[in-house]
Amino acid sequence: MGGFVLGRRDLLNELAYTASSAFKSSPFWRARFEGAGIEPEELTPEMLLEHVEDVNVTPKDLYSTEKLWPDYIRERRVFHTILKTSGTTGKSKLVPFTLDDKRRVARQLTPWVEEYVEDGDVIASFFPPLPSASGMMGFGAFEAMEANVRYIQLPIQLLRMGELLIREFEEINPTQLFGLTTTVYNLGFRLPEKVREDISLILVGGETLTLEMAQAMLENYPNAVIVDVYGTSEDGSPAYRVITKKRTGDFVSPHSLLTLTETEDEGYYAVHITKIMLDGELTGLPIFNYAIGDIARVEGGRIRNIIRTKDAVSLAGAKLFLDQVMEVVFSHQFLSDFVILYEPLSRDNPKPRAIIRVGFSGERPRDIEDEIRARIYEGNNPVRYEVEESKQAELLIEVVPLAEVRKGLPQRPGKTKRIFIKGVDF
Repeated sequence: MGGFVLGRRDLLNELAYTASSAFKSSPFWRARFEGAGIEPEELTPEMLLEHVEDVNVTPKDLYSTEKLWPDYIRERRVFHTILKTSGTTGKSKLVPFTLDDKRRVARQLTPWVEEYVEDGDVIASFFPPLPSASGMMGFGAFEAMEANVRYIQLPIQLLRMGELLIREFEEINPTQLFGLTTTVYNLGFRLPEKVREDISLILVGGETLTLEMAQAMLENYPNAVIVDVYGTSEDGSPAYRVITKKRTGDFVSPHSLLTLTETEDEGYYAVHITKIMLDGELTGLPIFNYAIGDIARVEGGRIRNIIRTKDAVSLAGAKLFLDQVMEVVFSHQFLSDFVILYEPLSRDNPKPRAIIRVGFSGERPRDIEDEIRARIYEGNNPVRYEVEESKQAELLIEVVPLAEVRKGLPQRPGKTKRIFIKGVDF
């Protein structure tokens, strides 16, 4: 199996301690390590890559709390809070979060905080309100590092209240903006110029950030740099990269190990996460090779994007990835939003269909539907074949005014907040 490891290789002692602690306190990890014939104190990053198929944990395994959780969590011997995350399994997963975990997230954030955050900065955060995982981790990490900043949690409902939203920003006078990728992108078209010019740092995550979208974002925030965070409820902030107008940095992983293994889709690698604790610390949820379901798009040996496996629809076997559509749509500044209405293969629908509905601002662009379709086909030959040549699937492009993008969609999103499923996905 081809693959590679992202993360610091000098954390061998910490990795061995984390594995030994999990082995002693968790029946789940005791069985995993014994089954693979691995002595926890001898665990290395290379062994994680070699044993990715038998020393791992999946989202559904998180429900087995009696086996997976450490004994000090099961028996409530240390203080912890429980973070709930729904993910893609349809049922809330429970993630114990200790004081050591809070300090650990602070260590994950420290490298870019030390570089880009100054005393007195005001952070406006649109992460979901506490006690969500992202809100708890963001607030807790800054508290743990004792940063001299003001951290303001904004109700996400304000995004639908234009005048109130702008008034809040003018009163807050933020210098930094944290939120979901597309939330921050769209705010760039709505906030007054003065507010946007004051923003020096943009922290985004939760959704794929393509380089095209990043550059369009920086056009609207002329004095900002972007920290693109790969975040998870199970391990805080395993990796990040810095993007400026002139340079896109590589993803780095200072306090986690990411094992990436080849998939059947060329250029896409499955991402597995391993948490690493310092000697003596206790994590609420030990994870090794966590098969979170995310994939990395790798070009020329560099990670271009990290995206969700569920950020794809299947058109007669060919996969249309959400980041490919993002690259096309957000390369045009007059295109501000899009969704995919997916009608999957089922008994009632013998031909899967994807309708990409794109919203424009200003005058309606001419021939944009054909351009979007052509560029998607250019970048994805399997989709071109299934749709154009074999005619086993359909790909439709609808370009509508921005206000109509999300009209008439199913009430609940399907695989992501951009992909809406009509019918039953087999």
